[in-house]
Amino acid sequence: MKRALIGGFVAVLGVAAAVGGGFFAAAHGPSGQPDLALVGNNDDTPRLRAVGLTADGELVTFRTDRPGEAKKAGKIAGLTGDTRLIGIDYRVQDGKLYGVGEGGGVYTVAEDGRATKVGKLSVALSGTEFDIDFNPAADRLRIVSDTGQNLRHNVNQGGTTNTDTTLTIPPATTPAAGVTAAAYTNNDTDAATATALYDIDTAMDQVSLQAPANSGQLSPIGKLGVDASPAGAGFDIYAKVRDGKAVDAVGFAVLGQNSGRTLYRISLITGKAEKVGEFGRGVAVTDLAVLLKQ
Repeated sequence: MKRALIGGFVAVLGVAAAVGGGFFAAAHGPSGQPDLALVGNNDDTPRLRAVGLTADGELVTFRTDRPGEAKKAGKIAGLTGDTRLIGIDYRVQDGKLYGVGEGGGVYTVAEDGRATKVGKLSVALSGTEFDIDFNPAADRLRIVSDTGQNLRHNVNQGGTTNTDTTLTIPPATTPAAGVTAAAYTNNDTDAATATALYDIDTAMDQVSLQAPANSGQLSPIGKLGVDASPAGAGFDIYAKVRDGKAVDAVGFAVLGQNSGRTLYRISLITGKAEKVGEFGRGVAVTDLAVLLKQ
């Protein structure tokens, strides 16, 4: 997998090239002009649709360039054996939004918050802060926690959960007790496309590459440059897909205390967090999922 630098952020491309401009600067139409549909009103932040999960169990919808205009979509309902969701993510194989409950239930979640149980983790969760994200290449759901737990679940009918090696930052062998968010690159279904897993450590305020993902080894990329707060984080990486293949990538994270959550763009090259904007009062977003195929 080769990477090209786009305005200081990473794009995953077939060949390496340096280009200027902002996010998705390489996304051009037939005329050679930039794809303006991806340019938002907040500097060069892409105008993408996203869903947020709040601390009080609501789904909200918002644009990534205007988090302060988030709108409530519905209360999470229909949980069985769970009282709340610990994270959400879109699965590229079926385009559905999934969530995992604190008791291990796995659900598909409708846009109005209705949850339908489709499975259950076969390994108990360990920790207080978690995140989930789908590996688009392997079609497996990754779950990480602030105790270093590193799980891999098959969401297909009858699927089970693998306990992968605990998260560590070599040469240390003790668990990395601060990873509260994770996201994979390259959300497409092309068998030739590689993917990479990035984590946010809110104890050390840094971004790391988890590779190999199943081994749990973390390689720090760089500091966020902001206090992420031990309250945990939400993280997602959007991939623009052209002709069935991911061609660009941009990371977004929700950081801060529940009393004041803020959306940031995350550099997968340096780890730096750049503030996009704050969510409105009373909208304590704890995780986010950017819609596929925009």
